[in-house]
Formats: sequence, structure tokens, C-alpha cells
Amino acid sequence: MSGYHRLLRGAGLCFVLAGILLATLTMAQAQPSRAESAASYFARGSEWQSRGEFDRAIADYGIAIIFDPRFAQAYFARARARIAKGEFEAALSDLNRRLELDPRHVAAYNKRGEIHLEIGHRDAALADFNRALELDPRFARAYLNRGAFKIHQGDYMGAVADFDRAIEIDKKYVAAYNNRGCARLAMGEHEGALADFNRAIKLDPRRVSAYGNRGKLCLVRGDYDGAIADYTRAIELSPRIVEHYNNRAKARYAKGDYEGALADYNQALALDPRYAEVYSNRGMIWLRMGRTAEAEADFNQSLALKPDMKDSLERRIKLLQAQLSMRNTQ
Repeated sequence: MSGYHRLLRGAGLCFVLAGILLATLTMAQAQPSRAESAASYFARGSEWQSRGEFDRAIADYGIAIIFDPRFAQAYFARARARIAKGEFEAALSDLNRRLELDPRHVAAYNKRGEIHLEIGHRDAALADFNRALELDPRFARAYLNRGAFKIHQGDYMGAVADFDRAIEIDKKYVAAYNNRGCARLAMGEHEGALADFNRAIKLDPRRVSAYGNRGKLCLVRGDYDGAIADYTRAIELSPRIVEHYNNRAKARYAKGDYEGALADYNQALALDPRYAEVYSNRGMIWLRMGRTAEAEADFNQSLALKPDMKDSLERRIKLLQAQLSMRNTQ
């Protein structure tokens, strides 16, 4: 082959290679990178999550992680979506991976602590809240959670101290005022508890739990009108919380409004037919009204659901029967 032909052949090969390179570059430009794909699916997952579409969010976060297995933010976001669905073990797995990728991520320790507290792993919860606060001593949410842990442990003074710190960091932290009120109520500090519940409600007039907690305080103090008002407002805001009907019924019963109390107990049982205490409470009204057959049926049902109530229920029945006997002899 002549040199001329070899030159032509070499030139042709160069043209072919250039064409292949150009095509490859064009395809690369047309297709997003793996990182871009991960970011795109993550953004769509975030949008689904904001709409409460947790299954779709979890699916998109999963695809984002396939494109980028070290996408730490996607693990954290997927954990939050799984928590919303009650999938705590799967959420723990995601948070563990998040912390493997970034061992100093404060929010991940705090969120993992919340799950541990929810499922009863209290030592692990405390360790996570402590670690979060070691990394960021101004992370108010961790103080709130550690305070809740201390309430569970009966350490009410310790809980108040943590809620104090959360409020120092954020003067408008509604949950911290509300929870500090609960700790103070447990300690018998009624005025302090009332101030905290009032502050929580002033900051957030739609905070259902604050009305419920203030209603509980009113019950303890014998302010039955105040309790009825607070539980009524709580029910208006969230009509499916059984305990609010049960407690409003107690206040109505204390005021002698037996029909109103019966209506509340009936509604409570419509929401939760297995609430043993409500059957026993309704039975007391039947007994007071002289309707012994209905009373006996409710007492039997309460014991069928919760046999360990037997001794306390018998004491309540004897006390009421004694009161009724004294009233009849007067």
C-alpha cells in the first residue's frame, strides 16, 4: 500500500473516531448525570411529602438513593416519611445510614432519639438526645425531647430544667411551655402550670393539647366549668380524641349533669369501644340513676377488657353505694 493510501486510511479512521467521540459527548449532554437524577427524584419526593403522599415520597427517595447511595439528605428525608407512616424500624435504618455518612448531623440524632422514645428504648433515646446537645447546645428540640423523656422517668424537676433551656433559646416555643406545664402539674405547682398552659394557648390558640392539659388542671382544682370549657374547645379543634370526651364527662358528672356526661361517655365509646375506664365511669352514672342492669353490664364489660381494675372498681362502687344510702336516709 502506498503512503498516499495509508494517509487516506489514517484520515478516515480519525474521522470515524471523531464521530464516535462527538456522538458520545452529545449523548452525555442529553442525559442527566446520576447526581442530577438523584437531585430530581429527591425534589419530587419532597413535594410528595409536603402533600402527605408518604408512599410516593418514600419511592422517590429510594430512587434518588439508587442513583447516589451516599445521598445523606435522602436517607434523612425518607426516615421522616417512614416515621409519618409508623414504620419505625425502617426509619431507624435510614437514620443509622445518615449518621454513618455524617456522624455530626444533630437533627438525625434527635430524630433517632424520638423514635427510640416512641418504641420504648429509653436508654438509647437519652443517649441520642445527649449527643445532639453535645454537638449543638442550642438545639431547642433536643431539650424538649429530653424533657419529655424525664417526665416519663418521673424526673419532673429535671424536665422543667430542660424546658426552661428550650424556652431560653426560643421564647415562643409553644410545645416547651405546654410540656413544662405538664411537669409542673405533676409536681403540684398549679399556678406555674396554669401560667404555662395560658402562654401556650396565647402563642397558638389552636394547640389542642394545651386546652386538654389546662382542662385537666381545672379538673384537679375543682373548676368544673373551666374544665368543660377547655375540653369543649379541644373537641371543637380535634373531635376524635377519646380522652377529651372522657374528661369532659367527669366534669359534667361532678356538676350533676348526668345526661351530658352520658352523652360524652357514649361518644367516647363510639370512638374507642375497648376503653375500659369509660365503661366503668358510665356504669357509675347508671348506678347513681338507679339503673342497675345497665350499670352491671358496663362494670362487667370494663373488667372483661381490663381485669386488673377489679379492686379499684369495687372500691368505687362501695363508696358510691354508701353515699347513695346516706342520701336516702336523710
